[in-house]
Amino acid sequence: MSADQFLSRSADRLTHGAVVVVAFALVFAVVMVGVVTGAAGAKGEEPSALVPVAATVPVDMYAAMADIAAALATLPPPPPTTVPARRVQTRPEVRVDPSDPGVWDALAHCETRGNWATDSVKGFSGGLGFAHGTWASNGGTEFAEVAADATREQQIEVAQRVLEGSGWGAWPGCSDLLGLR
Repeated sequence: MSADQFLSRSADRLTHGAVVVVAFALVFAVVMVGVVTGAAGAKGEEPSALVPVAATVPVDMYAAMADIAAALATLPPPPPTTVPARRVQTRPEVRVDPSDPGVWDALAHCETRGNWATDSVKGFSGGLGFAHGTWASNGGTEFAEVAADATREQQIEVAQRVLEGSGWGAWPGCSDLLGLR
């Protein structure tokens, strides 16, 4: 049976990748037969019992590889693979009552570990990490010059104004972490 016949018969039963592997194995087998018979002949010995005498017929390796390549070229392309669409996981919508002080306490815990009087980061202060400009532009200076000097309740009142104007995105990291947006 020629390589062409073998490959065309096997193509119906094997995938494209398997046919390539089989073709490689055939070429490898032919090369090994040539090496074994060549080594035995060079020593002046008879070929070993493992190699049948009929297999010692000289083979033109280039012609054999060309035959295999031609047979592979006639195979139909492999069927397209379909990848299932990725399911996007969405978070359930969180409805939060901004008048609930627990929401602001959780946000303050995330922002400043709940320290309503913090003034440790230059340009930011208070439990909710107000930028000084945000504090002033949302009426915070009616309570104190910076958020750290205002009470928790006053900071929450200003935060509710910021929420109305900017949404939870005013606290991007923590509001996302807490599922508020």
